[in-house]
Amino acid sequence: MLNQIKYDKGLPKMNREVLLISLQEDLDVIGLKSLHYQLLGHGFASHILFIPKFPGAAMSDDICNLVDKLSPLFIGISLMSVEYDRARQLTHVLKSHYPSMPIIWGGIHPTIAPETCLDYTDFICIGEGENFIVDFADAIANGSSPETLNSLAFRKNGQVIRNTLYTLITDLSALPVCEHIPKDSYVLHKGIITTLDTRTFRKYARYSGTTYSIMSSRGCPFSCTYCCNNALAKIYDSKKIRFREPSNVIDELKTAIAQYPFIEYINFQDDCFLSMSDEEMERFCHLYKQEIKIPFIARSIPTFITELKLSSMKSAGLAWISLGLQSGSNHVCQDIYQRQSGKEDFIKAAQVIKNQELAAFYDVLLDNPFETDEDRINTVQTLMETPKPFYTQFFSLSLYPGTELRKQALEKGLIKGDEYQSKDYLLYNKTNINNLIRLATFMPSNWLNFLLELFRRKQNSLWFKINISMARLFAIAFVEPITYLQVIRLSQGKKLGATIRVLPHYLKEGLSRFRKQFGL
Repeated sequence: MLNQIKYDKGLPKMNREVLLISLQEDLDVIGLKSLHYQLLGHGFASHILFIPKFPGAAMSDDICNLVDKLSPLFIGISLMSVEYDRARQLTHVLKSHYPSMPIIWGGIHPTIAPETCLDYTDFICIGEGENFIVDFADAIANGSSPETLNSLAFRKNGQVIRNTLYTLITDLSALPVCEHIPKDSYVLHKGIITTLDTRTFRKYARYSGTTYSIMSSRGCPFSCTYCCNNALAKIYDSKKIRFREPSNVIDELKTAIAQYPFIEYINFQDDCFLSMSDEEMERFCHLYKQEIKIPFIARSIPTFITELKLSSMKSAGLAWISLGLQSGSNHVCQDIYQRQSGKEDFIKAAQVIKNQELAAFYDVLLDNPFETDEDRINTVQTLMETPKPFYTQFFSLSLYPGTELRKQALEKGLIKGDEYQSKDYLLYNKTNINNLIRLATFMPSNWLNFLLELFRRKQNSLWFKINISMARLFAIAFVEPITYLQVIRLSQGKKLGATIRVLPHYLKEGLSRFRKQFGL
């Protein structure tokens, strides 16, 4: 592809248009929005096109019409591994119409697996892109080759060239402030590209756009073998967590809720929001309670949960807390995932959350080829011991390139190739043990112990199948809805009126996941 791109050296272009494309199914794209506002802040006319429902082979002519209208300097496509196939299809269409248009991919998948991408795109941005994207746009605008830029990867003479990375951004507060509905943006809606406005935004955004997503830090204190942070820690040789100034975060949130009064939650997407010190947490909570006064959501690791931090956060407005169990087996967590948090840490943290009467959702990884049935039974038992009520997010383990666990799985012959490229991590296998793990979130312990005993004796027997089918039916029809209602009520401070008011937003998202999970 590179030989198709012509650079008019020494002839700067008057055009400053750039088109960035998101292939995510929702509009929660913090990273791409940051690049968009970085370009806008440096004098480029950046635009974002959201394609939440990918049209597949029947690519809309409107996409090409938009490119014709903008005549951008280049097109940037952001993707995770689950969007890899869509990115390939889209790039093929764009290249067939605009062979000399530079196309660059960025995001976590190109960062950790550049060699899988360079047969389809011209360039790849590896790692953080805010500093890179401006230099890349300047090079294209000035008619010069970008091939010497840091953080760039490309193929030349059959070889993959990976340039030195930009250093990690340390002053996150210097990055541009983004908007909930990004300016100069479009969405592919019913086969037609339309300007992104409040109506279309709320149609495609999670929870109808009532949740504002933000990151106050970058990085994770852990480097779990299944996680992209495992690959990033190797690429950058660093696990350092970088924080924004609390006042900078508060200023962004004040602007957001003033512009968009329908925002009801603030969603902190930091890998571990509680990794800040007790003093920093107290300072942040004091500012948040004074200036924002909107419930918020945060994520953490069990070993960072303390009564002091959760008490401060609850007084400031913490409504939901997310925690990763991943597996109830200490062997799996510590030896396979190399995760410095085990069953005891999780149960202790869950009890603190219960004491604070917070709504909790806990992450569990299923379909791990390294696990035995006994490991999985440990997960059932751990969830049975976890203080109720809580909501569990079940994910099918995806072994992404660049991670240590994928390397081990390939070496042991547990996986074959590139199944991660089309795998939906929300769809786990409906095995007997996975069904038991799901039931452990909702069902009484005596019923689960009975099912576990049947499973241990003869899981393929008709008697076991009848009993687990009855338990699943009962859970789906009665216990799950009641559990979800209890947890949502906790998120609303046990206020019935507030719970009823927010239910439609949760029902829309919950039914979508339910239909997807059960193939309805």
